[in-house]
Amino acid sequence: MANDDEVALALAAAYAHGPGKSPVPGAAVHREPARAEEGVRTPLHGLSAWGEFGAALARLLVSALTPQRWEPYNPYNDHRAYPSPRAAFLVDVLVRTERGRWRLDPVRRELVGESRPEPAGTVWLDLLRRPERLRPGYGELADALAELETGHLAGAVAEHAAGLPLTVASGPAGITLTPGMPARPGHLPAGGARRSAGLGPRGLSADPRPLPGEAARAFAAAVADPPPGSPAADGGVWCRLAVRNVTGLADGWYVPAPLTAATERAAAAMSAVQAAYSYPRTQFDVGGSNLGLLIAGDVGSAVRASGQDGYRALLRAAGALAQHACSAGAASGLFCRPVRAMREGLLEAAAGAPASYDALYLVLAGRPRFTWFDYDLSPH
Repeated sequence: MANDDEVALALAAAYAHGPGKSPVPGAAVHREPARAEEGVRTPLHGLSAWGEFGAALARLLVSALTPQRWEPYNPYNDHRAYPSPRAAFLVDVLVRTERGRWRLDPVRRELVGESRPEPAGTVWLDLLRRPERLRPGYGELADALAELETGHLAGAVAEHAAGLPLTVASGPAGITLTPGMPARPGHLPAGGARRSAGLGPRGLSADPRPLPGEAARAFAAAVADPPPGSPAADGGVWCRLAVRNVTGLADGWYVPAPLTAATERAAAAMSAVQAAYSYPRTQFDVGGSNLGLLIAGDVGSAVRASGQDGYRALLRAAGALAQHACSAGAASGLFCRPVRAMREGLLEAAAGAPASYDALYLVLAGRPRFTWFDYDLSPH
């Protein structure tokens, strides 16, 4: 249990991450030199020499944590299995066993350390937050974005491990991987589906045609059924889904799991999301999207129950939940755009959030307008 001072500090941090979630102009995004780090470098595929566990570990690290494609028209071109603001990638991964620790070089798909990793029965992924990689204009919001990205990353690892002989456990500091059995058939999430934020050569907007109802239902179902080892399974968050122009579903707010209408204010749902978005419609036609998932949490209660990490745990759970919704959307051919640029008070009121709950994250989804042109960097 946290004392009053700890609760006050955590609530002050949450408030510093808003309201409005609108970064001010600042310097360019921090970029580290594209140089090879000194040390012994081990290609990820070299872990296959460990046997089945090593081969599964190598496949997981490559598919979940390294770049998968290049889009010539996109200014943020490091496309991995999970999103990052401005592709700054605010979380470094350190691969650790009882015999040492190695930094993951995701671009070169190598482990870097003082020696080559030897076979092990347990591997830990230590997650190092690097919010300073965002431009200074993000201010303290960068800390929240790094925690949300931590949830995305952990969720992506859980998704991609679900079809491999691995067992995943997530915690505040990182992820534990041990040998195990693949998840049951039918539970496998869209870990290998093509993820997209919807940016195209002509900007960001959704296809105006109605979205098939099955796509919306799959998106909503992912909120209720996270893969084993995901931080989303920790719970504590509250969700509502704004629906617009979906076949078989009236426009309005829905409880995502099971998908049921949540309010009488039907036609206003996506319009309310547009009104709460911090940037102009010319930059992103939010109101033209088909789905908008609001994720909120009771920050005060979480901190009183779990100390100052309670708020950070909510952010990680929200990031993982958004990851699974995005992956389910990708399997249906949707773009998914997680955002924090929102006037949370307007959105909380429109969705009917409980008075003590604060908006943590918003995921916008729809069918992209264009056919992709890119270079595939995946290993298959």
